[in-house]
Amino acid sequence: MLAKAMQLPVLGPVLAALRVAVLNLRSVLVLPWGLLRYRQTQRTPEAAYQAMVWLFCVSRGKFNDVASRLLARRRPKLPLSSRCGVLGDLDAGRSAPLVERLREDGYVVFPGALPAEACDRLMNFAQRTPALVRRMDHEAVSSVPRKALFDAAEPLAVRYDYDPADLLNHPDVQALLADGSLLEVVQEYLGCEPLADVLSMWWHTNYHTQPDAEAAQFFHFDMDRFKWLKIFIYLTDVGPENGPHAFVRGSHQTGAIPDHILRRGYVRLTDEEVAEHYPAKDVLAFSAPRGSIILEDTRGLHKGAHVTGAPRLILQLQFSNTLFGTNYPRARIGQVVAPELLAMLDRAPSIYRQYA
Repeated sequence: MLAKAMQLPVLGPVLAALRVAVLNLRSVLVLPWGLLRYRQTQRTPEAAYQAMVWLFCVSRGKFNDVASRLLARRRPKLPLSSRCGVLGDLDAGRSAPLVERLREDGYVVFPGALPAEACDRLMNFAQRTPALVRRMDHEAVSSVPRKALFDAAEPLAVRYDYDPADLLNHPDVQALLADGSLLEVVQEYLGCEPLADVLSMWWHTNYHTQPDAEAAQFFHFDMDRFKWLKIFIYLTDVGPENGPHAFVRGSHQTGAIPDHILRRGYVRLTDEEVAEHYPAKDVLAFSAPRGSIILEDTRGLHKGAHVTGAPRLILQLQFSNTLFGTNYPRARIGQVVAPELLAMLDRAPSIYRQYA
């Protein structure tokens, strides 16, 4: 009996190591099959997606780095006819410092970069278009309407999400998808021709008195693809009380997230847990005027802070180096109304294969 008791403390680590070894082997075997199925069907098997996430976690990002380098060899960068746009004129190598900052810090902020007229048009769209009222923490699905017009005076939930299909037909969204300055930075960061990927727009409100995990108001990392870059655009002024986007500087880098956090998978982290591992100077909250654009590698830890004051409206675009990974609902461009997108569809239609 004593011998068995002495062996018990050892048994836990042994079983844990065995579990990791089994998951490693399973992921290494499943992922190639999943990539083949994706090539055949343009849909990622769930088991293959989970294998990708596991390999990211167990390698602390090294697996994604290797996969991204291989993808870059197969999909060369696009010679852009124009590198001008909302970020300015990025011709003659002007994007290099921005890309270096992205690689080092994981983010770059451009205050007030989107013109006020475009912000007005997108705000008008948000006020007259029904949005999906998202079920949040511990809230019954039937407790709120599925879709509703947003009313700042009487919000029905913490978060309202707009349909990507509606967004795709908006001329300002189309122009942003084809913006030369954005495409220049994105493809230099990815190292290959980018793919337009996740498109969304949402309100965060002060409906709850506490942060909400379902509304992404706790720190977390994304892992939808091998590599990507998100573009957040504030469409309202955002101060400390309006739920500023928050990011842990440098946490996107390989090995920067502690192993014991990654082994937990897609968990939400409290501010206190983040503070245990990162200095306060690296935990940033971006207060900025409307029209501000944040480029960010959300492989790093990030969140939308809890709203205590006026609601916040944000538009998000994403460009990735592959569409292998999370299977998002299909959305298609109904009509191309922006001349910038029409030109890019003619020049490089593969960038928009998710939508066109």
